[in-house]
Amino acid sequence: MKVKNIKIEIKPIDEFFKEAAIAMEKISKGEKVTPQRKLGFHDINTFRNFFTPKRLELLSVIKRKKPKSIYELAKVVNRDLKSVNTDVKILHDHDLLELNKQKHKNRVRVVPTFDFDKLVVEMDI
Repeated sequence: MKVKNIKIEIKPIDEFFKEAAIAMEKISKGEKVTPQRKLGFHDINTFRNFFTPKRLELLSVIKRKKPKSIYELAKVVNRDLKSVNTDVKILHDHDLLELNKQKHKNRVRVVPTFDFDKLVVEMDI
């Protein structure tokens, strides 16, 4: 099994733009640029506000228990469906979760999946 990682970076926004400029320069010269799975935050507070304990719990439960729907996920974590749905949407919008629609008894249910093996956090100091 191939290990799937996503790098989470905490660095000032000017560093992000420097890296982007270097990559664009390489592309314009025809050089190969290897894409990486990254999620960036400009400071530790933004990182903390995104990776709340409840969102981390959702990722863990999805990875380990593989709930068959967002409703089932909400029951497992003992939270209301609306809050879980909001957190799932945020995690999905940042490519941390996949949401797959499945037909079940004449209804469509959304099944969340999280298939990363590691979240690697890197911080510039």
